[in-house]
Amino acid sequence: MAALAGCNRGIVPPCPPVRVDSATASVTKFKDGPGRDVSDIEYQAEIVGFKGQCIYDDDEVEVRFDIDFAVTGGPAAKAGTAPLYYFVAIPQFFPSPDGKRIIAINRKLPARPATRETFTESGVRAVIPLKKDQAGAAFDVYVGFQPDAAQLEYNRSRAR
Repeated sequence: MAALAGCNRGIVPPCPPVRVDSATASVTKFKDGPGRDVSDIEYQAEIVGFKGQCIYDDDEVEVRFDIDFAVTGGPAAKAGTAPLYYFVAIPQFFPSPDGKRIIAINRKLPARPATRETFTESGVRAVIPLKKDQAGAAFDVYVGFQPDAAQLEYNRSRAR
């Protein structure tokens, strides 16, 4: 991530690192019912990249970035749109509500199963208040999908 700073600062401080945890980098939506094999998948979505910058002010750093997503329709896909929920979190602020923001987007599913479509969510931002002489790079910014418990367990089981 590129760092920007005001002209009155000599050294450009590093940006807070943006991370995507492997357990929340993707989400798989199965059709309703007990089935959990490939034929039961409505869609899969994944975070495929991000890019951005940070801007320092006297008492805060603003991290601005774009997130690239991919959505693939599955064999059980339904026509229409699918709600996708992703988050931007700063663990150092937990448990404050400022520590995590969940964002909902509705995305039209690909017209044909097994078709992968990509899109970018632009203008995502996180603002981190800083104390005097505190480095913005001391804070972590995480992005990921907001899976339900079953989706999270599915992701973790595939990683084993």
